[in-house]
Amino acid sequence: MGTSKFLKTPKLGIVLQLTESTSQGMDGRTWEAHDVERNRGFKVTLAKGDQPFAEDEIEGGLGLAVERALQTPPEKVAGTLYDVALTSQDLHEFRGLKS
Repeated sequence: MGTSKFLKTPKLGIVLQLTESTSQGMDGRTWEAHDVERNRGFKVTLAKGDQPFAEDEIEGGLGLAVERALQTPPEKVAGTLYDVALTSQDLHEFRGLKS
């Protein structure tokens, strides 16, 4: 497990505690993200891709992926770790928000 950091999601401003949990030999990256205020947990995965993204774009896209998960059924409750895929669409959307 890596060190934790905090970030706010780009659109809704939800504070997430983010810990990268990628292990050696994995194809891609994995994080555990926890909604600090409501204690909802997410296991976020990013598949290995061809196009490189900067670390801030990955973190912003991760925030958008968590926001998307929170806005789609079922309702997310504390105590469960929900699987979320960080997609290239999330990364490109954040890149667009940045510019």
